[in-house]
Amino acid sequence: MCGIIYAKNLIDNRPVNNLVKILYENQKERGQLGFGFVGLNAEQIGTYRATDEEGIMKYLNEHQYDEILFHHRLPTSTRNTLKSTHPFVIEMDDKRYYFMHNGIIQNANGLKERHSKEGIAYSSEEGEDFNDSEALAWDFCLWLNNKQEKVRAEGSVAFVCLEINKRASRAEKLYFYRNDEAQLKIYKDKTMLLLASEGNYAPIKENWLCFWDYQKGQMSGYGFLDIQCPNLFSFNQYDYYHYFDEELEIEDDIMAMEQERDYLLGMGEHIKAGIVDDEIEDLRDLLKEAKRDRLYLDSF
Repeated sequence: MCGIIYAKNLIDNRPVNNLVKILYENQKERGQLGFGFVGLNAEQIGTYRATDEEGIMKYLNEHQYDEILFHHRLPTSTRNTLKSTHPFVIEMDDKRYYFMHNGIIQNANGLKERHSKEGIAYSSEEGEDFNDSEALAWDFCLWLNNKQEKVRAEGSVAFVCLEINKRASRAEKLYFYRNDEAQLKIYKDKTMLLLASEGNYAPIKENWLCFWDYQKGQMSGYGFLDIQCPNLFSFNQYDYYHYFDEELEIEDDIMAMEQERDYLLGMGEHIKAGIVDDEIEDLRDLLKEAKRDRLYLDSF
């Protein structure tokens, strides 16, 4: 599970940074391990990535944009590294695409094999690992540019994709989509356009690809797009999902207990703090075993 946020000021150039931070607070439980955003204003298109919340918030506080596409991640296919954070940037002919996704692509390995034969290299690739969202990004952009007949990706999908004209250096379309296994919500009035994974907004219609047309300044429907999620049970066969989930739970427990230990030390409760410290060491040993198990299984 990851989180997507998009905010665009429709009437002037007032920044939306603070609004994006508020929307993030409302859905931050969806992921806090890997952050990225694309910011637009009259002067530039800026992209920034960070592995932690402090890094992304520092940049958001220092650089103001009247349009922001923001992603926060819960890793399911790769570790929390800058290479695996969204957006994924796809260059195709005279277009550049900034792509952010929430969900899991079940046939990502097959897509990568197909794309590799076409000479496509994934920016998220680290050894044998890669981000499954990048497989969807390439597959969608290939279909959008009429380089294949359909989107072949399968899985839970909610995405936002910004299309830039490289020659003119301007935004042309913002595509957004969800199927029935992922959520993405929308709000629009005369002043603001918002997309978010959570919130009291209307859900985007399932399986309909929509876009904001920058030149016309209006919302349009591209048409029906059926990205299948054929078998939810197959998520249980997704090795990274299982093992990263287990490791993340242990890491969360360690962080919580470290805070408890530090509190006890601050209160002068040294004996109780020592007991908690022993429990932390046991959890660290358990985390090492979980990582060893995953590396062992990955070797087959």
